[in-house]
Amino acid sequence: MNLRMTMATAITVLTLVGLAGCGTGDTPAQEPTSSAPTTSATPTTDPSTVPSSLTGRWDDTAAQWTVHFNEDGTFIEDFQGVTDFRVGTYVVDGQTVSLIGDDGNTDKGSIVGETLVFKLGTLTRT
Repeated sequence: MNLRMTMATAITVLTLVGLAGCGTGDTPAQEPTSSAPTTSATPTTDPSTVPSSLTGRWDDTAAQWTVHFNEDGTFIEDFQGVTDFRVGTYVVDGQTVSLIGDDGNTDKGSIVGETLVFKLGTLTRT
């Protein structure tokens, strides 16, 4: 009986020691892979590459959303009565506008004629 108890205890201890090695540490055993592109929350934007045609105030009154595009490649969003709701940088690539917020989120929209079309709404210059 003592031999069984000793063996059971030894197996339990070895199992717990083995599982302890599987815990979270400072360095993961293997880097996770992702097919999603990564973007920096604060990319550098060369102001000379920012189209001046976007600078100014753009509104969607139905969504209560305003985006202020600055000449230096930064933006400020007002949303549902909250001014300075979100800030960050913007990048234009062809007909795509990317709002890269300091919160780590990037919203992409399309330049369609005189409007900017995003999932949240359609902005027009005011």
